[in-house]
Amino acid sequence: MGAVLSEGNRPVRVQIVEDEAIVAYDLRQSLEGLGYTVSGVASSESQALELARRDQPDLVLMDINLGRGGDGTVAAREISHRMKLPVIYLTAYAGEDILQRAIEAAPYGYVLKPIQIGELHATIRAALARIAEEKKTRRAERRFRLALEAAQLGVVELDEGRQQLRIEGLLAPALRPHAESFTISRAEFLERVEDPGVRGRLDVMLRLGDMVQLCMAWRTQGGDRIWLELYASHFPEEDRVVGVLRDVSDRVAAEERLRQAAVVFETAGDGVLILDREQRVSTVNKAFERITGWSAAEVRGRRPGEFLYAARSGDRGRAGAADEQVEVTCRRRDDSVFPAWERLAEVRDERGQVSHHVLTFCDISALRGAESRLTHIALHDALTGLGNRHQLDICLRHAISRAAFSADRGGFGLLFIDLDGFKYINDSLGHSIGDELLVELTRRLKHTLRQHDVAVRMGGDEFLILLDSLCSEADAVAISRKLLAAISEPVQTSIGQSVSVTASIGIALFPEHADNTDDLIRAADTAAYEAKANGRNRYTVFSQTLAHRALERLQLEQGLRHAAERQELELQWQPVMDMHSGRILGAEALLRWTHPVAGRISPERFIPLAEETGLILPLGTWVLEEACRHAAQWRVRGLNPGRIAVNVSAAQLQQGDFADRVAATLVSFDLPPQILEIELTESSLQRGEAVQLALHRLRILGVHLALDDFGTGFSSLSMLKFLPLTRLKIDRSFIRDLASDPNDMAIARTIAVMATTLGLAVTAEGVETDIQRNILLGLNVREAQGWLYYPAMSADKFAELLASRDR
Repeated sequence: MGAVLSEGNRPVRVQIVEDEAIVAYDLRQSLEGLGYTVSGVASSESQALELARRDQPDLVLMDINLGRGGDGTVAAREISHRMKLPVIYLTAYAGEDILQRAIEAAPYGYVLKPIQIGELHATIRAALARIAEEKKTRRAERRFRLALEAAQLGVVELDEGRQQLRIEGLLAPALRPHAESFTISRAEFLERVEDPGVRGRLDVMLRLGDMVQLCMAWRTQGGDRIWLELYASHFPEEDRVVGVLRDVSDRVAAEERLRQAAVVFETAGDGVLILDREQRVSTVNKAFERITGWSAAEVRGRRPGEFLYAARSGDRGRAGAADEQVEVTCRRRDDSVFPAWERLAEVRDERGQVSHHVLTFCDISALRGAESRLTHIALHDALTGLGNRHQLDICLRHAISRAAFSADRGGFGLLFIDLDGFKYINDSLGHSIGDELLVELTRRLKHTLRQHDVAVRMGGDEFLILLDSLCSEADAVAISRKLLAAISEPVQTSIGQSVSVTASIGIALFPEHADNTDDLIRAADTAAYEAKANGRNRYTVFSQTLAHRALERLQLEQGLRHAAERQELELQWQPVMDMHSGRILGAEALLRWTHPVAGRISPERFIPLAEETGLILPLGTWVLEEACRHAAQWRVRGLNPGRIAVNVSAAQLQQGDFADRVAATLVSFDLPPQILEIELTESSLQRGEAVQLALHRLRILGVHLALDDFGTGFSSLSMLKFLPLTRLKIDRSFIRDLASDPNDMAIARTIAVMATTLGLAVTAEGVETDIQRNILLGLNVREAQGWLYYPAMSADKFAELLASRDR
């Protein structure tokens, strides 16, 4: 007969395990006669295992009792369980114990000896049919499990009592590490469901056997939070609930990100356009509609270059522009334009291909406006609105560049304007009135200047004017005269008081006087200083002579800054005499400076310079301390210097703590306040309330106060009765021609009478002749200083004079 074929259309291969050779031989002949292929014959347990492992037959016929060859049931269990090969038992015994051992191998049949070949053939055919069905079942199960694994699913089964859940499959290790399957109580499973509402609904569904379709947050054994999706149904025929379970944490997280992205998309302040692969609009957000005025329907399907950009800015190539942020000019629906920062980003699919583009932009009009305002602030004076030093530098560089490369434009000029008398108004009437004055003068400057001229405020009361395209020096002079006239006109202030100032103007020309920015400003400044020194309310054109003077002034200033530390300063003393008795009443401290190169420098040169540069403050401190030191030394030697007079400047008196400094200096040298007399000029009295307050505090301290050079200033005589003065000093200019000039005589007499009336002492300065002495005594002026008695002398000489007088 033909061969018996297996499922794969090949002959069925049978292995015989029989310890009796004759039986094995007959069996082989019979099987081959039936069309089977015998793959091998074994007579022992070990030989049976070796052949089965080597040949992998379709079926094994196993004699249970192999005699000395071993136990066939043991070999059958090994072949069935380990090698997964079907076994049919052959035996002459059918006892209960043999059957029980044989069943453990899960045999596919049991044939008793002597073997009936027809029965064996039927048993083998039945076994082969069963094997084929089992293979189909295993293949179905394997496909099912592969499907579960591919879908990342686990199987969940609730037992009949609805108290235990069994979970197996791919998801099991995620819920309980290292477990391919596990059983968990319904109560524990429900306890790990985070949401109480979901937990309650699931509990009811499981108890009632309802269909379950839920997505829930669940806590693993390790405490991690995952999202599970459960689909389960009740199967009545088995009274079981069976379903699938899937970890959807990634999907939930992605959905959450999508929701967040959707919120960001709709609420973002920036305009966002989603473009397809061809960069046509798919959708836009609300910010885009609000910023541009275009609706989503109006732009859908269009390219941004067709509607979004002003002029042809949208025509710029997009190739290579991805993820690049650029500034563009955008156009709204009403054709108005605005600046914007724009960025185009690519969206790629899982293959890395561009699927979409995201175009974002933000309106930076406010930013550009702020930048413009900051630029204006950086280049303009806040009070007057004029340009500042930074703008001047820019304008000067441009002007120099134009003049250098344009032969027909000619040069240009620079005016340095320094207001005369502004500081006094500012200090007397307050900064708000000073600001009003500056604003009004700015208006006049703008009105007077030509269209292309540039005015800047350097700070305080200084202005610079860049005169564009001058033909000659005469043009600059003509404009300066107009400016002087405009500035000198009275200004009506908000307090109802009219004030006036004048100006000193310095003129410098490019390229005649300087060929760079710094030198040109310095030349104009030098010329303005000369104008102020020559009487103010005038202009001066720069010259090399002025430059030489400015250099000398700079050198003088630098030398003065270090004169004290280099011990170049010296105090000399001029005695104050009682002209009636000839006694020494005191002395005035006079500052002298001996420069190592220039020699003795007159106080008329360096004192005004010190006041202009602010050096008068440290110099004044040095003079006060040095004078007190000399007086203390004389007193230690038993000498009586009398009253020591020290000159102070208005700047010193305006220091809020000046009186305290004087008091501290006197204490440090153990001097009584009454020994010190502070001399101040009439101009100091015009410096406001701070000076008056300082004078009152000094007088309360016990310090004497003398008004020096009285009659040469312009202070109101009515101020004298409000000030705590103790002495008036008649200036030497009235003493010089006292005998020959009736006017000087009248002034001296008036001062003497006024001082007597006010209860003030009087001292005459510069007395050089006996005639002057006699006239002054006749006017009831007893105190004097001058060459008639003694010139100024060193501290040591004055000490010798005091000692000789005492002797």
